[in-house]
Amino acid sequence: MAAAASSARRSARTSQPPLPLAEEQAAAVLSQLEQRDIAAALRLSLHDSWNSDEEKSDAASEAEADSSSSEEEKENQPPAAAQHAEEWTSDVKNVEIPLPRLRPVQQAAPIADTPFTLLQRFLSPALMEEFAAHTNAAAPHDWRPTTAAELYAFIGVHLFMGIDRLPRTHMYWSETFGHSLITSLFSRDRFMQLLRFFRVAAADENAPARNPMPHVRALAEKLNALFAANFKPSDHLTLDEAMAAYKGRSPIKQYIPSKPHKWGYKIWCLCSEDYLLHFEVYEGKEDDPSDAGATVDTVLRMTAAYQHQERILYTDNWFTSPTLLHALAQRGIRFCGAVRSNRRGMPVIPVADIRGLQRGEWTQRQKGDTAVAVWRDRKVMWVLYNHCSPTETASLNRWNDAGRKVSIGCPRAVRDYFYHARSVDVFSQLHYTYLIGRKARRAWPRLAWWLLDACILNTFQLWSIGQHRPSQLRFREELMHELLKQLPSELTPRKRGAGLHPAHSLASEHCSVHADDERDCAVCSRQPDQRKRTRFKCAVCNAHLCLGHCFASYHS
Repeated sequence: MAAAASSARRSARTSQPPLPLAEEQAAAVLSQLEQRDIAAALRLSLHDSWNSDEEKSDAASEAEADSSSSEEEKENQPPAAAQHAEEWTSDVKNVEIPLPRLRPVQQAAPIADTPFTLLQRFLSPALMEEFAAHTNAAAPHDWRPTTAAELYAFIGVHLFMGIDRLPRTHMYWSETFGHSLITSLFSRDRFMQLLRFFRVAAADENAPARNPMPHVRALAEKLNALFAANFKPSDHLTLDEAMAAYKGRSPIKQYIPSKPHKWGYKIWCLCSEDYLLHFEVYEGKEDDPSDAGATVDTVLRMTAAYQHQERILYTDNWFTSPTLLHALAQRGIRFCGAVRSNRRGMPVIPVADIRGLQRGEWTQRQKGDTAVAVWRDRKVMWVLYNHCSPTETASLNRWNDAGRKVSIGCPRAVRDYFYHARSVDVFSQLHYTYLIGRKARRAWPRLAWWLLDACILNTFQLWSIGQHRPSQLRFREELMHELLKQLPSELTPRKRGAGLHPAHSLASEHCSVHADDERDCAVCSRQPDQRKRTRFKCAVCNAHLCLGHCFASYHS
């Protein structure tokens, strides 16, 4: 009996030798085309039988119409309800998934488009003029009004500070750590004034002091529209949360221990190919969630613009559930995501079957076109999906105990999840590599600088199209220099209190003129033996002086 049970458990597991990626993709496409031809031939053969069925007598038709209403209701159930009515089975069968339609390829930016011109798609001169108006309104009346050009240079200085980071802002103007690139553009006092009064939205006197959203909500709405309008997403979408690090006091600050930056503002992000398409700042628990739950409501709200377009959404186990998969399927979005085994509606798989899996082995359960794959690498991973057939296999390169990369087999859904579910994480890594913005006690500046850096990162993704291994550092350097050039020369700092150069003073103000009377030279008369009289005097000092040495000696 034990041997029979062991053999039964082994039959439920699947282990496939890894295939090259190009071969398995070609085989998958060929298999789908063959299945499509077979289905077309089957529909054609059944067409004649359907025509013969229509020739039945009216009595037979009425007899069929008088069948039990329960059977009729079961046939008229929607696909999601029918899937819930089915049971999970270990007998995995092939599922025909429609091939996604061909989409236009994202075109590379023209050569004439520099990083600055690409950035102006999001931070246009008109938007920067709005920033300048809000900043001037928040500043005192006796300060010099700022302009859009000065704010462009202000952001460029923050790019420099993100690359060459110092712990205190005033250190960039110190004798030890100061940099001539910064000191030649902004005086320390002017930069600190801009840092204090900089605003991205109109001031709201009634807004709570520690709630950042009233100060950035208008900018967030504009950027959401601009991000979606300037990029053509691929078939693969990724939904995850990002963190804008902040440790001050705020009612919407969150703590996520699994994140590198545990304290801050949680932001739902929808990305495609590392480009931010849509975001939403988490402001707390929803008051009236639907029956499906607040998590499902968030996902449906974030993906509203991409429904019924044959997209594939990838999420982590925080979002993934059978309920979410069926809700997205009704809206024309395929799904693939890591899932927790205790989610409602998940199949029950014996623990002994999971523990018996070796590395590179897996077991699956299927219900309709939905499947769950339990795959073992170093740990066990659960994946819920309906974007591909559960019979498709692939391979992944993983590290073995000897520190070498080896290729191990896996379901195709696992491989797709590893390749496409990390766009939001890449976006966050790029953000924290050269972090812009300075520390502040107020709650909203950190979130505002996150939004401005999102514009820079999306500009980087547009600039990177068609390039081999683009460098974010080189991109930020080019963008920084272009932003700093926007500052007019008349706004560059000048030292206060410094008089004219002595040579300039002698030439323009102190000059010799002919006097009406003759008097003793003010220099020569100091020594009785060298006393001389002269008819020339200084026009400013009104002192009689000999031309030449006496005039220069007196003014030195």
